[in-house]
Formats: sequence, C-alpha cells, structure tokens
Amino acid sequence: MTDELVRCARALVSGETRNDFAFVVCDGRIVASGDFLEVRDRGRDLYARSFPADRLVVPGFINGHSHAYQILLRGWADDWPFAKWRSDALYRVVPQLTPDDVYWIFVAAFSEMLAAGITTVAEFFYLNGSGNERAEAAIRAARETGIRLILARTWMDAPYAPPEFCETADVAAQRTRELMQGYPDANVCVAPHSLHAASQEMIRSAADFSRRFDCALHIHVAEAPYEVEETLARFGTTPIALLDELGALTAQTVAVHAIHLLEREKEMLARAGARVVHNPTTNQYLGDGICDVAGLRALGVPIGLGTDADVRPSLIDEMRSAALLAKLRSLDGAALSARDALAMGTCEGARAVGLEAGDLVEGAPADYVVLDASEIDPWSPERNALVYRGQDAWVQATFVNGRRAYVGEPSALARQARHQAARIAVRLCV
Repeated sequence: MTDELVRCARALVSGETRNDFAFVVCDGRIVASGDFLEVRDRGRDLYARSFPADRLVVPGFINGHSHAYQILLRGWADDWPFAKWRSDALYRVVPQLTPDDVYWIFVAAFSEMLAAGITTVAEFFYLNGSGNERAEAAIRAARETGIRLILARTWMDAPYAPPEFCETADVAAQRTRELMQGYPDANVCVAPHSLHAASQEMIRSAADFSRRFDCALHIHVAEAPYEVEETLARFGTTPIALLDELGALTAQTVAVHAIHLLEREKEMLARAGARVVHNPTTNQYLGDGICDVAGLRALGVPIGLGTDADVRPSLIDEMRSAALLAKLRSLDGAALSARDALAMGTCEGARAVGLEAGDLVEGAPADYVVLDASEIDPWSPERNALVYRGQDAWVQATFVNGRRAYVGEPSALARQARHQAARIAVRLCV
C-alpha cells in the first residue's frame, strides 16, 4: 500500500460537495481529512496524488448483497416467473460450476463491480455442499481483483434444493469456522439462506454461531408474497416474528429484501437493531415488490443496497432505483432524496453490513472512486447528478484501501475472465 496525500478539487464528503478537499492515506486508511490547507502538513513528505476540477472524488460504493455466479443467467433466463427461473436456470446451472468456473465467473463479476465504483461486496455464497473449495475460489477472485469481500457463507438444508447447496448445521458450522480461520480478510459471516430453504434447527444453530463468533447473520426474508403465505401456513406466524422466535433477530441480523412486512414487523426490526439490504433492481426484475425503505429508515433501521442477481452490478443504478421506487410506493416525490439514496450506497450501506466505511473521513478505509464530472450540469448539486443522471461510464478509477483496483479500462485479468465466462456459459447454459 502507498502512503499518500490525495488532493481533490471536488469531492463528495458526507453527502456534501467540498472544494479543494484532501485526505491522507496511511496503511490503507484515511488518517486525516479536510480542507487541503488544513491537512497538507500531515502529508508533506508523502507521495501526492491530485484530481482536477473535471473529476469528482466520491466514497467507494457498498454492494450489500450479491450472487456473482448469477451473471451466467442474465440475458437468457429473463422474463420468467420466479419458480421457473429458480428451477430451470438457477438450479440447473449453478450446481455444475467447478471451483475453476467459480474463480473465473467471480473475477468477471467483481471486475464489473470495480468498474462501476463498487469497493465492497457482500457475496451471499451458497455453493457449499461439497466443501469449501468453491468458496475459496471466490475468495481468491476477490483478492486478485482487489475488491473488499464480505463472504456471507450460506447454510442451507432444504430437501428440494440441489445437493451441491446443502449440508447439515454441524458441517456448515465446521466449514464456516475453517474459512474464518484461514481467510480473515474475507470477513466471513453466516447466512442461513431463508425461512424456506433452511430448517428451524439450522437457523437456530446459525444464530448461535453468530453470537459465539460475533459475526453478522445475513438471511433472505419476506422477499415475495409466497414466502409470507408459506410461513404463516407452516408456522402460524409472520417471517420477522419467526426469526425472533428462533433467536435470529438481533443487532447482527442483516435482513435481505424485507419487502412484505407488517408494520409491527418493521418495528421489531428497529427494536432489535437489525439492518436491511434493499435490492431494487432485482426486485423489479423478478417482480418481487417494493420495500418500504422510507418507513424503515424513519424507524431508524439502517438500509444498504445490493445488486443481488447481478443483472447489471451497478450501485449507481441501485441508488437511482431506490429513490424512484420509494417515491412511487408512497406517491410522494420527497419520499427518498438523492442524499438519502447516496447514503444508502455508501456510509449507511456500510453500517448495514457492519463496516466503518463509505465516507472520506478520518478512520475510514481509503476506498474512493474518481468520476468524470464533465457531464454534471454546473447548476446541479453533484450528489443529485450522480443519483439521478450518473452512469457507470463516469467511473475513471476505483481505489480500495488506497490501492488502485480499476484504472479506466478492463485489466488483462478482467479480459481473460470475460473470455472464460463466455466459455463456461456455452458449456452450461446453451
């Protein structure tokens, strides 16, 4: 890592535009930030990096929920009802992936994310039935592309799921612990798949693991109406209430989707200190529904954004979709502002997945994105332009821990991964 002084003619800091802003990077973290004249002495003897006024420096985007191998499904498994998409695409293709396939698919997906300014991804990884070899391939892909990884290691034992996804709770716990010990940089945590794909016993065990090892618990919950109906029919209660009964509703809980909730369930999430990851593009793509983002945030629930099915892994798209869907849901143009959406894609999104990141402030990791600001109207606040008009093509460079991970064009590794992904798709999808 390079210790350096970074000077920005224009930057977005805590949602506000700052001119002639600077920060000092040491050992991959920001150790000082503020007006250039205030911090220049801290970086006087360091390498200096400077970005002119036609560039806008922003915090790195946080992708709170992804299934990277689903890039193989886009383009041919579109426009299907969920049950057909799951059985005829997801369950047909993903179980066939070898560790080598996983590596190349994840390099391709992570490279796309970095090119879109995503510096952290929480990867909900469920191809664990035969051991950790495929998870290790995903971790290697993250290391070699340079993206920060949170490996939400799935626990799953549904009898209808492919055997490549399933294991017992004891085996899942042992394998998860092995990954934690072997790959501390992967931020491994537990992810019981859902109330329908993990048994009550498995969810209880995952909740106990989360408490014992002080790690997050990610879980798909209340994603579609059928899940609510099934939970009521099988267990006589609603999804969030059932999580609470199973000991899986805590401050460590990351509720993915959380769309079809009663008001009292939203209040339960808030009281527990739980967090939510909203996936607006995938929710539209699969016809799941619209999360009450404004209502949850009003209760104090931190909400992040995720690209989920990775139809297009873009946090700029997700921020825009989140703002527009919130307005549509409430029939109120002020329901969710550009400032709110930007926070969900950066600092609030970091809180949702348990990181102290997402802003250009002292103590945060030096994760930042350099945007081409030439398309921003001179009368437009930069955050509004980014949320409502921004494009991934604006991304000129992406830095993770102060190290440049994307330089404006695909790397040789990214180009090779794209070629390999096409080869894998021909073998498995055509």
